[in-house]
Amino acid sequence: MGLLIGVGVGAVTSLTILFLRGVKPRRFLRERFQQLRGALPEPAQMQQRAQQAAVRVSQVAGNAKDTTQQAMKRVKDAGSDLGEKVKQLTSVGT
Repeated sequence: MGLLIGVGVGAVTSLTILFLRGVKPRRFLRERFQQLRGALPEPAQMQQRAQQAAVRVSQVAGNAKDTTQQAMKRVKDAGSDLGEKVKQLTSVGT
């Protein structure tokens, strides 16, 4: 299957290059490259977005840590309360 895909891609590429010979392929390819470059964000923008993403990830991690600590405290408190109730019930029954 991969071989057939490779042959297909090669055939399409060959036909494209063949047809481009009459349309000045260098100019065509240069224009396409410029279009693609124009669509990409500038390096400064990419760096800024990466920093913003890092800040968001840090905030989410901090919130998750706080939530986990609160949940652990509640479980610990509930366990202590249960232990006290068991002691009270066993001391009443004896």
